[in-house]
Amino acid sequence: MRKKNKKIVALGLVLVTSMALLASCGNSDKGSDGSDSSSDSGTESNGILTVGFWGSSGEDKAVEAAIEGVKDEVEGVKEIKLEQYATVNDFYEKLPGQIAAGTAPDIVIATNEQHLQLIADGVLAELDGYDFDLSGYTQNAVEAWQYEGKQYGIPITAAPSTFVINTDMWEAAGLGEYPKTWDEVYDAAKELTKDGVTGLCIEAGTIFHPTQYMNSFGGGWKDGKEISSDENVAALEYIFKMFDEGLAISAKEAGLTWDGEVFAGDKCAMTTGGTWYVNLMREAAPNTNYTFVPVPGGNGNQGCTLHSYGVAVVSNTADVDMAAKVAYYMSRKEAQETRAELIGDRPAIEEALPVFRELNPQLVVMDDYIGQATSFGYPADQAFKTDFTAILENHIYNNDETSAKDALETLAETYVSN
Repeated sequence: MRKKNKKIVALGLVLVTSMALLASCGNSDKGSDGSDSSSDSGTESNGILTVGFWGSSGEDKAVEAAIEGVKDEVEGVKEIKLEQYATVNDFYEKLPGQIAAGTAPDIVIATNEQHLQLIADGVLAELDGYDFDLSGYTQNAVEAWQYEGKQYGIPITAAPSTFVINTDMWEAAGLGEYPKTWDEVYDAAKELTKDGVTGLCIEAGTIFHPTQYMNSFGGGWKDGKEISSDENVAALEYIFKMFDEGLAISAKEAGLTWDGEVFAGDKCAMTTGGTWYVNLMREAAPNTNYTFVPVPGGNGNQGCTLHSYGVAVVSNTADVDMAAKVAYYMSRKEAQETRAELIGDRPAIEEALPVFRELNPQLVVMDDYIGQATSFGYPADQAFKTDFTAILENHIYNNDETSAKDALETLAETYVSN
């Protein structure tokens, strides 16, 4: 049985311990009617809230736009402060200590890739019981922020993953229609792998890319319930085969840091990706022609992950009620439109999509399959992601001959969720 990553396990333990201590001290809770009960805890709101977030260039301006006018719309708000973390890892590393010290943000903007850890550890407050109308939001994005029937975040983006193809290479190889199955990707990769180019990039250092294969083969992690399913085994066998036959390359093998650099550097012809490739290619490879197509469906299935930023409330804030109302205000249509303009994110509110489509016509294809996108479904223990990537990297770089089935069954013994 593989040992869990000590650093990440420790993070989870700190979160659990911190939240237990906070709960025992009677910090603010939302009443069953959705009203704030902070007065029972002895902690009074001073009308000052802090929003924590991370992100690339433009993220701070998008958040500033989201809180603009909030004091006129949410009663009692006197000031909104912003705390920007350097990276996503910085956010998850610092948050436990801040919770224990009582200095954590009141509101956080996070993604559905690691939110289950925050929910399971009691970090995020339930948002049920409020009169928030989410009917105009992309419904699978709303569901991505639910757990066991409770809402823990309000989605502000909803973007399915996609498959990116270098059309210059595709046409030069004399290939026809773009691939709809992984068998067709395999055949195309054999034609495209030549002259220093590898047909397919599969980023091995992060679980995001392999997860696209798991989902599209009809599997998926299902919150840790189906780690070693037949569909996941088939997907991992396919990934192994692509590397074994030299038809796939990782960023490390290419001497680069991530898959986008591999694609923009003309070292591969195809890869899984997302909306962020638009800005990447505009800046790094403006003369390269490329296109987005749905993630191919293995075994006749078709599926991909849904990536969603959401606004959530930290459960020990002094005034959960006020923070929840601010979070909902920050998710409004105008804020999502501004986010699309500044960062390129696909809005979660349907009425905000025209702005995104106008700015990113090449991503309109996402409209065709957004409804098929599903949540990442990682187990709450974030060490799972590290342990899975270790399996893939050991196969690629260390010639580990452990079968896909045995590797996933071993992983399931540690992380299976009942």
